[in-house]
Amino acid sequence: MSKYIIDTGDYLFTTDGVLVVGFDCDNKPATFYNSLDNLEELNSDYINEHYGSLQDEAYQAGLNDAWEAARKIALMDTETSENVTGYFGLFRIMENLTAMQAIAKLKAYEDGKHSDRIEVGDEVDWDGDCFIVTKIFQPRNMKEQCDGIDDDGSVYHDILMEDLKKTGKHYDIQSILEAMRE
Repeated sequence: MSKYIIDTGDYLFTTDGVLVVGFDCDNKPATFYNSLDNLEELNSDYINEHYGSLQDEAYQAGLNDAWEAARKIALMDTETSENVTGYFGLFRIMENLTAMQAIAKLKAYEDGKHSDRIEVGDEVDWDGDCFIVTKIFQPRNMKEQCDGIDDDGSVYHDILMEDLKKTGKHYDIQSILEAMRE
């Protein structure tokens, strides 16, 4: 037997029942009236009685996810955890982020970390100099290169991509560059 949630909002003509549109035994459209007295109310008691084990499993999975994220962040060096979360120190992270926010930031970091591909907006290290990539290109019969800018406005030109390492930081400058082109 299937269970359905029926919203008894203001659009119904009565407040003591529901009008159900369906099909009769000849497969013709029909409407039926069912009294609310014949329906079981979906409330927390009903959910706990019928779906308690699902709630327990979901709660445990959430605890495990949060604890794993906290463990990963706690074991990072200070600079990396600040790059990932935007906050300095585990206590500041816990003070300023919800578990869901920390998990999302950690996932984004790990997804980016596993992707070695450098993109426009990535901060890169070039033999001790850090800059943000603003353009990636490959001249004819040459290796892939990029241009960039650092935090004091210095510009980098024609840097070989193979000489760069991602720092883990990424800035959404693509939208800024597109706005400048308009």
